[in-house]
Amino acid sequence: MKVLFVFNHPAPYKVQLFNELSKHIDLTVIFERNKNKDREKDFYSKNKYNFKSIFIKGIKLGNENMISNGVTKHIKKNTYDLIIMNGYSNIPELKAIKYLKKHNKEYALYINGGIINHKESKWKKNLKTKYISGAKFYFSPDERSNEYLVYYGADKSKIYNYPYATIYDHEVLDKKLSKEERENLRKELDVTGDNIFVSCGQLIERKNYLKLVELWKDQPVSNTLLIIGSGKQKPQIEAYISENKITNVKLLGYLNREEIFKYYRISDAFIFPSKEDIYGHVVNEALSQGLPVISGNNVNSALHLEKNEAKELILEDIDSKSLNNAINYVLSHDLFKESTAIARENTYEKMVRNHLDIIKEATK
Repeated sequence: MKVLFVFNHPAPYKVQLFNELSKHIDLTVIFERNKNKDREKDFYSKNKYNFKSIFIKGIKLGNENMISNGVTKHIKKNTYDLIIMNGYSNIPELKAIKYLKKHNKEYALYINGGIINHKESKWKKNLKTKYISGAKFYFSPDERSNEYLVYYGADKSKIYNYPYATIYDHEVLDKKLSKEERENLRKELDVTGDNIFVSCGQLIERKNYLKLVELWKDQPVSNTLLIIGSGKQKPQIEAYISENKITNVKLLGYLNREEIFKYYRISDAFIFPSKEDIYGHVVNEALSQGLPVISGNNVNSALHLEKNEAKELILEDIDSKSLNNAINYVLSHDLFKESTAIARENTYEKMVRNHLDIIKEATK
């Protein structure tokens, strides 16, 4: 089958998915940009393209948008058995979907997640509905994202769910590190504290790290918080830590995947304080290393994956009381097996098989 996939930028986890899919289908991927402006250069450094990749030309706007007719021009000149549009919000995507609709060409709409905005203006809702409705079928990662699609005009019967994976099965830990292995790795990483908590994400306002650090000021010194990532709020967070003489919070900056997983393995829990995330694949990555995940209640991946511990670990309001309750819960319950079991159901292997099944079912 000859398939075209349109995606914004070559995020490594998507490139890996495309590499795996290309083993089974004739896959061409159009990337609208070579990078997202918010991402570190190293984020893309290990990408290898084992599929036909095309980077369109245009005028870049903001972090990820651009002015270009590149996608539409390619669709006009080439024939595919299936066109998959990943997104509908950037100018090249809007133009391509408008062209496909006008000429009655079937396509699938692929989303990485979605959260309904009940406060948005009527014109904005109508615009989203115009571009979301009308696809032949839809790829969606979770139930809440399904609701998002239906709210904006998608036919519920045409929505197919896929496991949103960024890990391979062999990357999921088989067993916990022994006490000795853990201590040795903590020494190697120069991490101290009786209990270690880790988080990973961009240091931006939406991710809510300043609030987490403010709350951590009241944690016992023996509870160490490691924050992995970079972003615009880093100077503000550093200033707060310095002004309040907080000694049990370490900002580790941007790290590669291998380094991140080392910190996961020495930690007792993962904390994801984001105010809102249409998905949040770091949750599944943390689960793959046996970590329970404490999260805000507007993170789709946490709501989707952590159903058994939702009451204790999904926080409606991230304040001192709810955070302390969640911390006490993870320190008094061994959730390694539950966490890794969830992760094993959300691997690249499962994701690729699922995608192929969806394509076969939806296009027969």
